[in-house]
Amino acid sequence: MQDETKPGTQGHKHASSVTKRTTDLPEERDRNTLTLTPGNLLTGLSIFQIDQPHQQTLAYGALATAREERPEEGRRSSAVFRGTGGRDVALFTQWMSLQAYEQAPQTLMKPPKPDLYQIALVDHISGQGASHLAIEEGLFHFINVFSLVPGKRDDLIDFFEHTIRIVRMQPGYVSTNLLVSLDDRHAANIGQFKTRQDFQAMVRRPRVLLALAQVLRRQIVRRPPRLRQYDLLDVSLYQNTQVSIPRRSNP
Repeated sequence: MQDETKPGTQGHKHASSVTKRTTDLPEERDRNTLTLTPGNLLTGLSIFQIDQPHQQTLAYGALATAREERPEEGRRSSAVFRGTGGRDVALFTQWMSLQAYEQAPQTLMKPPKPDLYQIALVDHISGQGASHLAIEEGLFHFINVFSLVPGKRDDLIDFFEHTIRIVRMQPGYVSTNLLVSLDDRHAANIGQFKTRQDFQAMVRRPRVLLALAQVLRRQIVRRPPRLRQYDLLDVSLYQNTQVSIPRRSNP
């Protein structure tokens, strides 16, 4: 998991030009919808922890890169998140294949190999086996990253399947999206609630806290995950991303 960037990078040097290009981009990009479904689709998730003065520069650099790249570079879609605390930027990508990823030129939107995942589980309040990233929905997003104990991948999925039954009953719940890295060393949950207030009320409820604590008690992860809260800044589509969405019964 990529955790830091260095100030004084090329993106920082060209902050003014990047800002101009970003603000000049057409607004219809905001109406893109990125679909998340469980399966073998190669997914990237890189989280950059940086000092607050450079967060906006990195976010603008990611926006410009995402919107300038071409479909032939192998990426299906991407999303850019900005941490609400001013110190995080998260870059989410979906790729046509591992070969397409490997042949793609190195850019800010191409994650390092440790940041490659597959979506292991998706739960949406609608009962569909898919969720969406779309700016116009105005949802609150959070991302938890877990460091897995070796051999605990299936235990983590089982933990999430049981915990979702409690979390999805909370007011404002929208979706849970569990990603597991290709090397089974990390996992990430991209969660959605209607509002930040709904989410904060959820994490204060004793029943929820007790359920979440089981991931440590069962020694599935090495340490408590860090909770990061985000605004969704951009969703970009490069290929036909229409998928068949299976119906699933509510847990």
